[in-house]
Amino acid sequence: MTDAFAPLVRRYRDAHSPTLDVNWALLRLLDRPLCEQLTIDLKNESLPWEVHTVTERTWEAVPEEPGLYMFLWRPHFAFDVAENQRPGDLAQVLYVGKAGADDYGQPSTGNLRIRCKDYVKYVRGDPEILWKSSEPRTRPQLLSRYLTLRPLEYWFTVVPRHSEIPLLEDRLIKLLNPPCNIQRLPKLVSLPAERAF
Repeated sequence: MTDAFAPLVRRYRDAHSPTLDVNWALLRLLDRPLCEQLTIDLKNESLPWEVHTVTERTWEAVPEEPGLYMFLWRPHFAFDVAENQRPGDLAQVLYVGKAGADDYGQPSTGNLRIRCKDYVKYVRGDPEILWKSSEPRTRPQLLSRYLTLRPLEYWFTVVPRHSEIPLLEDRLIKLLNPPCNIQRLPKLVSLPAERAF
């Protein structure tokens, strides 16, 4: 699917570049106890995250269990970091979702496999949508646009206790502020330029 971008990049090389608006919730990300507690809660309530490269058939490798999932875009660029001290590549969480529980923590009919399969329609979309002049406003428009990016990864974790799923999802969304989650995002403010420094 990555090959679909090559002719589009050549075609639109001199056009305005599409953008991915990312707004980091700095106060939350700077709150070390909040981040550490979420890490502990995820470790205690879920299995380790599994990562799959997104294809139209990724759902076949996903269990029929309740849990959390994320779509991450990992651009081709990477820094050469000495002695593997840290990963040198870039990644952006595009979307965070839940499966197998409703907003009140009650079991629901969906599971991780079903939810993954639900996104195939976006994954197989035409990547030329990135160069459309109209900005996406709704969740389906955002997913249609950004889940065509490649390389794209599908991360999931099984969360056995249904009651924990909505709270963990909400906390991840508020911490990571993914651009395709337009509900329940943290309230962000930008400082005027003269106050920023």
